[in-house]
Amino acid sequence: MKYELLNKRAWVIVLIFIVFVGLMIQYPYMNEFPSFIHAWSQADRYSIAIGFINNDFDLFHPETLIYNKQFPHRWDYAFDNTITSVDFPILEYIVAIIMKITGITSPWIFRTCTLLVAMLGMFFLYRLSFLITKDWVKSMFVTMIAMTSPTYAYYFNGFIPGIPAFTFAIIALYCYVKYLNNNKIKTFCFSLLFITLSVLTRMSFAVVWVALLGFEFLRILRKETTFLDKLLPVVISIVVFLSYYLWNKHLAAENGTLFLGELLPANDWAGFWDMMNAAKENWQYHYFGKIHYRLFLIILVSSISYLIYKKIRFKNVENAQDNKSLSLWIFTAIVLFGYVLFTIAMAKQFPHHDYYIIDTYFLPLLLLFILILNVLPKIESYKSGIISFIITAIFVVMMITNVNEMQKNRRTIDKGRESERTIRNYQGSEQYLDSLGISKDAKILSLWSYPQNTPFILMNRKGFTEMWYEKEIIDAGMLFDYDYVIVENEVYEYENEKNAWRYVFEQLEYYSDNGKIMIFIKKR
Repeated sequence: MKYELLNKRAWVIVLIFIVFVGLMIQYPYMNEFPSFIHAWSQADRYSIAIGFINNDFDLFHPETLIYNKQFPHRWDYAFDNTITSVDFPILEYIVAIIMKITGITSPWIFRTCTLLVAMLGMFFLYRLSFLITKDWVKSMFVTMIAMTSPTYAYYFNGFIPGIPAFTFAIIALYCYVKYLNNNKIKTFCFSLLFITLSVLTRMSFAVVWVALLGFEFLRILRKETTFLDKLLPVVISIVVFLSYYLWNKHLAAENGTLFLGELLPANDWAGFWDMMNAAKENWQYHYFGKIHYRLFLIILVSSISYLIYKKIRFKNVENAQDNKSLSLWIFTAIVLFGYVLFTIAMAKQFPHHDYYIIDTYFLPLLLLFILILNVLPKIESYKSGIISFIITAIFVVMMITNVNEMQKNRRTIDKGRESERTIRNYQGSEQYLDSLGISKDAKILSLWSYPQNTPFILMNRKGFTEMWYEKEIIDAGMLFDYDYVIVENEVYEYENEKNAWRYVFEQLEYYSDNGKIMIFIKKR
């Protein structure tokens, strides 16, 4: 078999590799309840899936399990429902359907769905890279770089919407690059479909959406493509996005929301740079490991050196690939510039939210890496292919070792002390409350449990959350229309020693406890 034939059929090998590496990294955590880094965000998304089961699968009225939402009242006002605005929760909806069919709501259902979506994204990343480089070893290398990013690996089987949104965006770019090659309007429409899904799922991917439409508009101006045949699909994409955006705003105005819906820029440039330095300090080696940064540098230097060599050696020979078409380099630059603007607009989030890298720079950086790799000569023989594969495999082993260490590091107890405590204490609470005859419709006030949705998921009940030790918030919570108050035993004992909240418990009457959680009712 000629090497070129192997090159074209190697996607089978890569697909097996993606599944194998994905399971190797993720298997130990497949039934892990949302905890440790960003347990809050992940438990909120988990609760949306539970919410769809509770609301009979009403996709356009998503809900969690909490009546007093963070926005706009910062938990001190209780709505009469648990509906929340949220970016289009398509994955949560699918997860809810599977949970309903199987009768299982355990975390592994959600994690398995995310894992499969993430693997699909990695496969299309390979396909995208292969479209550009025509080299299976280079493309597999890009895929392994992505899969072993510590942050991406952490959420690879998690609960955040950035994973499906990233997958949709990768599929969209694959279709778009394919469209640039075949000029078929059907392929362009598929690209628009997936980038629209990506934006609906995670708003930050609007940068890629706008860049794609802008890039295509530039091609129209350069008369590289036509306008009228694209007008209808583009209009549909815009109308769908705006319709859901306005509906989401309506939901937030009417029902409140658990999810951020405003810009958070720094107060000034000095503050902005402080935040960027804090993000670097917190997440530099979570975005990528040291091995990744060294590889980026090696590939960059090699590509520049090869370009210089080519310029000197073949200075009078034109590159056959040079043409008048706009380069994907320009598209990548547009996306990067868009995310710089997004970073300025959302600067306050970056020091505290590692997953913003998935929502922003991860895709253009991978695309940039593909383009840099494409500068290097294509592998065209078995000998070169075997050598390149062995070198790649060595680096992949090093990257997997690094990411496995980081997976453990990100789950150390200091990063999840409160969330692990709440999970431990509320395990079995649904059965305990059932045994006491407490109705599924009873409204529970949960004091000082973290994060907000976790106790309600484990109790399989709705209620009010008061996570913080702030008098104004606690006082507001005590006025809510609750049936029971629940406090974790160890939290109660610790707080009782300080006497700070004695006045709270003086308003309550002890009802029951199981050694892990204490139940109170209002004093008669």
